[in-house]
Amino acid sequence: MVVPKPIKRRTGTSDHLEALSDLLHESHADSARLFEHGLALLVQALGVDRALLTRVTGLGYEVFWWAVSPRASMEGVFQAPEKGFCPFVIAHPDRPLTIRDSAAEPRWRKSSGCLELGLRAYAGVALMVGNRAHGTLCVQHHAPRVFTRAELSLLKTMGHLMARALESENLKQELQSALDALELSSAIVEDSALQSARSGLPNRRYLDIWMRASLFMARRRREPMVLALWSQPMVAGTKGRLAAAAGHLRGEDLLVELSADQYLLLLPHTSDSGAEVLLTRLRDTVGNHPTGATLWLPDGKDMTLKSALRRVAKAFTDANREGSTLIWSHG
Repeated sequence: MVVPKPIKRRTGTSDHLEALSDLLHESHADSARLFEHGLALLVQALGVDRALLTRVTGLGYEVFWWAVSPRASMEGVFQAPEKGFCPFVIAHPDRPLTIRDSAAEPRWRKSSGCLELGLRAYAGVALMVGNRAHGTLCVQHHAPRVFTRAELSLLKTMGHLMARALESENLKQELQSALDALELSSAIVEDSALQSARSGLPNRRYLDIWMRASLFMARRRREPMVLALWSQPMVAGTKGRLAAAAGHLRGEDLLVELSADQYLLLLPHTSDSGAEVLLTRLRDTVGNHPTGATLWLPDGKDMTLKSALRRVAKAFTDANREGSTLIWSHG
């Protein structure tokens, strides 16, 4: 097996460009690093607020990967990417969408992207896998801006590269999903008790099976995973609220009953800032309970999530003692 040489973390436009060059010359380049350096390069080279990848799933539009400038954030965009202009790009995948100033253009001045997210300038391309648009690559800015021909060419070239990487990721994910389904089917034959009758959620046994597959993907992609832990009594309405919360999770997220009245939420490929948005939305459904959270990063010291589980349990204890809504433990 050929082991790719490590890519050092760099900052600055030229450094991200060099990192991309390194990756493109590797036959086994990691898609995650292509996304990381490619999006960072777009933010810096074009001087925009953010660059992001969205993909279309069975649950709608989902932000898959992103990069932001020091002065910007993902507030609002991460929570509702469909309020931007990506649905139009998906509907018209044959050409890029460029907007110089949404507030000055009749077609866009009343759009949610302009009125709710404050997006004035935008450029986006569809990520084509076969004959179907599976997602978008776009850049967004808070002020009016003209995109040059060279900048649009860079965006389209980057979109082509990322579409190929996304196609590879989709194939790997389909294979992994098939393996997961086979393992779950085998587990059901051996032990049908994968769901808690009390809460209606997956239980600790299900979590053990799910984690084996998810940890494989997280370690391969070098992706972070957020864990959040809280407790709430099983009173009238609790089971329904938990079911509603589970129904609104993203495709790869998981909510389980860890023990009686104690619930663990796992958010793969999510940063702590992205998790803040998701946890705020979750509290609107399940109620406001003291919550502990931690960020797990796959490395040689923590490849099994054991230390992350200890950290999130400690943060949960601290949140209850201090009466705080959310406490992070970064270890």
